[in-house]
Amino acid sequence: MTTPEKTVEMVNDDDVSGLIWDLATTDLKTSLNTLKEIRDKIDGPIVVLSPTRKKDECKLFYDINVDAYLVEPLSYPELISKFKQLFWVYDKFAVNQAKKKIAKDVKHTVQCHDLSIDLKHFRVSHEGMDLGLTPKEFSLLWYLMQHRGQVLSREQLLSGVWGYDAAGSSRTIDIHISHLRDKLEENPSSPTWIKTVRGFGYILDNDYPLVATQ
Repeated sequence: MTTPEKTVEMVNDDDVSGLIWDLATTDLKTSLNTLKEIRDKIDGPIVVLSPTRKKDECKLFYDINVDAYLVEPLSYPELISKFKQLFWVYDKFAVNQAKKKIAKDVKHTVQCHDLSIDLKHFRVSHEGMDLGLTPKEFSLLWYLMQHRGQVLSREQLLSGVWGYDAAGSSRTIDIHISHLRDKLEENPSSPTWIKTVRGFGYILDNDYPLVATQ
């Protein structure tokens, strides 16, 4: 359990993929204001737990795009199952969005230096080994590849990959870039693929041209 202030700080500083909010610990106004502030900064489900069902209260939370309003008592297995189902919806949506975006541009398997990008199955492999990118990591890498040689700000990456302008969410980009480097680079602390342009953003080195192989 943490305070609303600490929750906002945590969401701003880290890549939070989901949140459970207990109304028994915070008043209604604070809960609504806090969740409204952080909704666009969480790339996954928000579940609200309420000690009693209140119709008007339930509507207020759904109006700010909370994913589920659940009434206690609630068993732990039921809560986890609900969360898993919501994560499945988010992952499916991310994959579908990536498919639609990529389908507009290219319908081939692409080779980029020693990386093979499978645009049909959304996989990136190195010398035949799947790097295990998440849907969002794949979309971010592909966006950088489409703009290779171009310095992209965090705001441009948020808009191009996440599809929205989210003030205060640049930390999300930094975390995803860090995860990509861990999977792409031999030495993530000295990257050769995705390079940092201090004070602005990131660039994918233009030394690696894209070549359609199918």
